[in-house]
Amino acid sequence: MMETFTWLPEQKAISEEVQYRVLSARFGDGYEQSAGAGLNPRRSGWSLMFVGTEEKMKPIQEFLDRHGEGRAFLWTPPGWSEAMVAQCRGYTKNHRGGPVWQLSLSFEQGFRP
Repeated sequence: MMETFTWLPEQKAISEEVQYRVLSARFGDGYEQSAGAGLNPRRSGWSLMFVGTEEKMKPIQEFLDRHGEGRAFLWTPPGWSEAMVAQCRGYTKNHRGGPVWQLSLSFEQGFRP
């Protein structure tokens, strides 16, 4: 059973990037034919940021470290009614002064077979 990422990121620091995988063939007369590549040609990526104390960041980092070798997990993006399969390939942790830390990360959408 997949684990679920349940922490809520800073609302002002969420962004989605959508990419389309497209196959295309260009012909000598300038005509180009394109089609979606594969069963899931649309893929979402999400940039998230968390701000808080070391106590708040530690369980998030532990979750990400458990899934850091390509293990997928479930996460529900803002506005979505269903969880998506996601992977995180890394994160950045910055000290913001005093007891405050910032954790920046990206989730990539995966797909179930």
